[in-house]
Amino acid sequence: MKTVVLHSRTLGDLSSPDLVILHGLLGCSDNWQTLAKRYAENFRVHLIDARNHGRSPHTDEHSYEILSADLLAYLDTNNIEKTALLGHSMGGKIVMTFTERYPDRVSKLIIADIASRAYEAHHGPIFEALKSTNPESAKSREQVLEVLESYLGKDPVLISFLMKSLRREKTGGYCWRFNVDVLSSNLDKVTEKIELSVNTLPTLLIYGGESNYVSEKDLVELENLYLSL
Repeated sequence: MKTVVLHSRTLGDLSSPDLVILHGLLGCSDNWQTLAKRYAENFRVHLIDARNHGRSPHTDEHSYEILSADLLAYLDTNNIEKTALLGHSMGGKIVMTFTERYPDRVSKLIIADIASRAYEAHHGPIFEALKSTNPESAKSREQVLEVLESYLGKDPVLISFLMKSLRREKTGGYCWRFNVDVLSSNLDKVTEKIELSVNTLPTLLIYGGESNYVSEKDLVELENLYLSL
């Protein structure tokens, strides 16, 4: 299992306790910049791009095992013995997997809007739209935007979220910062259940009141696993 060097940005004082933040599927570390600036008043914040996302390397592998191994390599490289972890969506499952495998490296765990259960993959239309954009031959960002809207409708939140990862190439045209083909073919691994054992780490679960990602049943299961939730 070969790890990759993850792209990161750090904020805050070197003497502050560490907080590593991991974004969700098709996101990037930039999604957390605004909140990270606030967190940096009390923490040394590490904003990380997961492999196949953002400015981190693209590979053919994408599983929670390898994603948590990448995180371990990042901590080792940066001499971080123990850190607080915050993960949203896919990032939440990364930090759950990491904590299960390397509990001694975690001081606190924050899980945002995700549970450990398997989810039904509903991203098919999004990946269909992304694969239809042909960004390498696009003449402008507006051209890519129009294709996305033709497939997904004029959803300002979703479209803006995706367009944040569109990069201009020096040689002309554009490309997606996330690895569309690999993420699409590994969706079953992204949405799979994370097998957890009981632990006593201080844990915070954050979820939206109208979110359908965390149910009452999920809460009961997580409370039985994370005893300090």
